[in-house]
Amino acid sequence: VFQDAVVNTLFVALISLTLELGVGLAVALALHTRFPGRGFVRTVMLVPLGVPTIVSGAVMLLLFSRSGYLNSLMAALVDPLGQEFQGINWTVAGGWRTLLTVSIADMWKVLPVVTLIFLAGLQSIPEEVYEAADVDGATKWQRFARVTLPLLIPYITMAIILRAIDAFRIFELALVLSGRVEPVLGTFIWNRYAPPTSDPFTSAAASIVLFAMIMVFIVLYLRFVAS
Repeated sequence: VFQDAVVNTLFVALISLTLELGVGLAVALALHTRFPGRGFVRTVMLVPLGVPTIVSGAVMLLLFSRSGYLNSLMAALVDPLGQEFQGINWTVAGGWRTLLTVSIADMWKVLPVVTLIFLAGLQSIPEEVYEAADVDGATKWQRFARVTLPLLIPYITMAIILRAIDAFRIFELALVLSGRVEPVLGTFIWNRYAPPTSDPFTSAAASIVLFAMIMVFIVLYLRFVAS
């Protein structure tokens, strides 16, 4: 079970980080452009930060449970094709489905943080750089690939390391969405320590392993970001 918890923790961290970086960069690029109501949209984007983590898990249950909105949407798309759709209880299905659910929930909860980091990076890029790229005849894709992305590397590095530290500590979302079906290190430690198991020694050993994994990214943060 401990080995499964370690693998699941790494899987959730990798998938959630990938989703956060991709979606966060897309949202930051969209919010960086000027459009009517941009200030209101930026404010709404911060809403997930104010939602308690345990409440976020409960909201995700409404989305991913067997009678949730995701299955209802999929049934609405499949039924007109003459196919009968069998609902999936994503949170207790086990395997990659449950871990993907936890990763998506984690991505939604912390997306504002990643977006704000990328927005700060985008706003720090001088307009003169883009003007020079336009003079050289660069396309929008070339501007993004050869100007924006390279100048965002320090912010991408910061987002990866900070979010990796937090992703390994995931607990409440995994507890609500997967429970004992697919344990991560946080829920494994809690399950071993809490009754009826009441095994503080195994939970302490697992805590040291989790601490060591987090320390790796703390050292990377001090080496590449804080220095």
